[in-house]
Formats: sequence, C-alpha cells, structure tokens
Amino acid sequence: MSQETNTGRMYAGQPVEDRQRQRRARFLESGLTVFARDGYANSSVGAICKDAGLSSRQFYEEFTGRESLLLELYEQIDRESRESVAEALAAHTDAAAVETIDAAVRAYIESIGRDPRKARVALVEVVGAGPKVEKFRLELRRAWGSLLAGAAEDAALHGEIPSGDYEMRSLAIIGAVNYVVDAWSGSDPRPPLTDVTQVLRRVIIGAVSA
Repeated sequence: MSQETNTGRMYAGQPVEDRQRQRRARFLESGLTVFARDGYANSSVGAICKDAGLSSRQFYEEFTGRESLLLELYEQIDRESRESVAEALAAHTDAAAVETIDAAVRAYIESIGRDPRKARVALVEVVGAGPKVEKFRLELRRAWGSLLAGAAEDAALHGEIPSGDYEMRSLAIIGAVNYVVDAWSGSDPRPPLTDVTQVLRRVIIGAVSA
C-alpha cells in the first residue's frame, strides 16, 4: 500500500493526514458495500471508486488493488469481533459456563452480524478469494481456535465441562457459528437474537462436552 508522508502539511485548512484517513475510510466503507452487494469476484475498482465518489488515482494511492482492500476490511472486521468476544469472556470469568457462552455469542453476533455487509464479506466473500486471502483466513481461524480453546479450558478447570483437547472442537464450533450468523444476518425479518444465542449455546456445549 503506497502512502505519502505528509506530516504537518495542510490542504483546504485541514491536515493532509486527516484527509487521507478520511479518504481511506471512504474506500473501506465503499469496499464493504460493493463486495457485499456484487460479490468480491464480480467487483471492480471502478465500482468502489464510484460508490466512494473518489478517483481510481486516489484509490491506488491507498491500496495496491481490490485484494489489499479486502484484506484490510477482513482484518478490521475480524479484529473488532474477536476483541468483543474476548471482552465478553473476560467480563464473565466467574460466571457459569452457560452465561459466559451466551455473552460471548451475543458479542460476536452484535459485532459481525448486525451489519449484513460485514457478515457477507468476512464469512462468505473471503472464502476462495485467492491464495493470499485464504492464507490469512486460516491464520485468523487458528487465532479464533486458540481463543475458544482457552475459554473451554478455563471452564474445564472449574469442573463445568470435561477436560480434553479443544482445538479441533473449536474449529468445528467456528464453522457452525459462522454459518448460523451469516444466515441470521441476511434474514428478513431476523429471528430474535435470544433464539439464535440459545441455538448456538446448545451447539457449543454439545461440542465441548462430548
């Protein structure tokens, strides 16, 4: 990604760095819209620029292409959702396993599922988007697996679930949760969040207790 260093420079009464941040944010927002609407494979830089109201020259000053934009969007969505889940887990360290699971699931759905564009891009469009994106997707999935396995191990220490190897089970949970969240996010009308949370709680408890 090519970005010029413009520390201290002003343009139209505004620091150049601020304008660049705003411009980058507009491209990210438009990328989210276009990738979700058209599909990554059918999208184009021209469509993203049109949605953003910016030029292709400005796009290539920020990104090397659609792939780099997708990677940044994906990283941003995933980071925010993982932070939300980690915070929920940390806030329920002394709670019962069922309460902790509900809080973590709710945090994930709220972060990634409320905006159908985020769910579509992070759960569907990144799959098969290319070797570099696939490698990154697998890295993030392993990070999720470690986070969930750690939470399961804590619950096992408190005697709430059997001890065991949770790494593979966590990967299975991730697939099930993402499928349900994607379906819920795109539903109209959406089922109540409490119903989705209860379904996913049963899936998770079944997976870690088996």
